[in-house]
Amino acid sequence: MDIKLVVVRPFGAYAKGAVITEPTTIAAVLASEHATAVVRVPTSAA
Repeated sequence: MDIKLVVVRPFGAYAKGAVITEPTTIAAVLASEHATAVVRVPTSAA
């Protein structure tokens, strides 16, 4: 399943509500201490 991340707590250069879609950035954020500052959202397969 493809996902995107939505920032729920600001960190680094990302403001609350920012959407992260780049796969390498998603992987880096989820592997970092900022993983709790985002929520995973499935992307539509339309």
